[in-house]
Amino acid sequence: MGRELPLRTLWAALGLALAVAACYLFLDRLAAGWAASLKHSGTFGVATILSLLADSGATKHLVAAGFVLSAANLLGASPRPWARKLLFVCLSVTVAFLVTDALKYVFGRARPPLFLEEGVYGFTWFTDKDAYNSFPSGHTTRAFAACAALAFLFRRYAVPFFCIAALVGLSRIFALRHYPSDVLAGAFVGIAAAVWTRALYRSGPAS
Repeated sequence: MGRELPLRTLWAALGLALAVAACYLFLDRLAAGWAASLKHSGTFGVATILSLLADSGATKHLVAAGFVLSAANLLGASPRPWARKLLFVCLSVTVAFLVTDALKYVFGRARPPLFLEEGVYGFTWFTDKDAYNSFPSGHTTRAFAACAALAFLFRRYAVPFFCIAALVGLSRIFALRHYPSDVLAGAFVGIAAAVWTRALYRSGPAS
């Protein structure tokens, strides 16, 4: 793997930090207010439905089923290529899950409803309360991890995959669950999880 991927990840993380800071200072509160103005429109309903594409509970069940299916095949007499691909996708999403949950706990960012209803905006640090688990967006992270992994496997469909992930991210803003900076961070973590999982997966003994 060498030093190239760590350096690229570091530079990308620095760029993300600047983008998140800019959103935090100038965009997030405006976006929350705009999304709130659409709460009683069809946009809110559509956003809520789109969010289901990366629902935490459903994703955990799908990933667990994927691990079982891939393991059953890979440990059998005739391992198939699809099983390695499925395992890669499941590992990417699992890494994204773990990293995101850790970051949510560390940053403890208040969700948009707290700002809109009580004026609470910012980070409280080290909390597992759902109302303070806004950063980064877990739905966005899961969507981008899965879609980035699938894009590696099926490159001709990369654009549709990332469009789906982007729609999930946008839906979290319009569903009043996250700020734009949360979604940006989630997209970064998801893509990074897939990229690093791929790098480690390909350098493993079974590659």
